[in-house]
Amino acid sequence: MFKNKLAAVVMAVFTAITFSVAAQTAEAKPVRPAPGQVLVPPQVRETAELQKISKRFDIDASVLQTEFDRGWGFKELRHAALLSLASGKNINEILRLKENNSWPRVEYLTGITPNDIKAARDRNDARYFAAALGLKERDILPYLRQNYALNDVLHAALLAQASGSTAESILAAHRPPTHDWSYVAYELDVSREKLDAIREKIASVK
Repeated sequence: MFKNKLAAVVMAVFTAITFSVAAQTAEAKPVRPAPGQVLVPPQVRETAELQKISKRFDIDASVLQTEFDRGWGFKELRHAALLSLASGKNINEILRLKENNSWPRVEYLTGITPNDIKAARDRNDARYFAAALGLKERDILPYLRQNYALNDVLHAALLAQASGSTAESILAAHRPPTHDWSYVAYELDVSREKLDAIREKIASVK
């Protein structure tokens, strides 16, 4: 009995010492960013995100900054920008309506339909990504209107550019999971390095 109590006391003391040392060690080590991670000041991140929204929706960054300072988040600004394009109203009008209404109610009040929103998104994506990737809007817009996913359309357009094939035939050949983009690129005689470069190029402008 005595031995059991003694063992329990020794174990408790050992655990406490180990925890204390571990805690002190953890406190002594400075927090470092993960590999490849860079610590960016909040203001810099905010400015960069507002610039991205500005380029994506062709809205002046100063207008977005004003609305951000009023308390709107990035997600709300993006959605308001899309509704602005769909309705023809400026983003300020959209956000004033949103102050006392849900997004579906804002869409109703501005007379926007789901088809209007999709059409506006398709036109804007075609404009933005054509300029960002060195393509033409006609390389993108027709396929977005056919409800192909944006990522697939961009892969097809850039693979067509690299291979001399057509985006239409490339989209038809892309049938995952067996015929993924690696398979399609191989069939087009596009190297793995070129495919990786295409993927990086798309990721860099999203």
